[in-house]
Amino acid sequence: MLSILFDRLLRLLAYVSGGIIIVLMVFTVVDVFMRNVFNAPLRSVYEFTEFTMAAIVFLGIAYTGWTGGHIAVDMFVKWLERPRWRWITALLAFLGAALFATIAYRATLETIATIDQVSNRLAWPHYPFRFTVALGCALFAIVLGSQGVQVLRGRTTGDRQ
Repeated sequence: MLSILFDRLLRLLAYVSGGIIIVLMVFTVVDVFMRNVFNAPLRSVYEFTEFTMAAIVFLGIAYTGWTGGHIAVDMFVKWLERPRWRWITALLAFLGAALFATIAYRATLETIATIDQVSNRLAWPHYPFRFTVALGCALFAIVLGSQGVQVLRGRTTGDRQ
């Protein structure tokens, strides 16, 4: 049950990320149109792109990891799939989880420390986007930890039942 709820949360965040991509595409098309037709580009396109890219990446990273959508290099798969070497795969998952948990923690501290910062042109506060980085990293750390546990139990990431 908890796995199903977590899957739905990650899927929802991935859909939000996809929606933001669509908004960014429309914004870019409007900017190019205004620039080429009326010689009047949108003034805040760079800031808007920077903020939305952070949201796009970090809202989708956990779902991509959860579904096994990340790029993987399988140079050592035939050795690492042996039962006695399973601990290496689990160790790598746990190290990744620790890394992303640390990033989430540091991003949270940075968000709190810079809560009053706003962007130059749009005057958007930075904290929602920095919090998005922290949230995405925390969720990805949970995904990696879950994958490490699954590997130790003898399951692959596709056996999620």
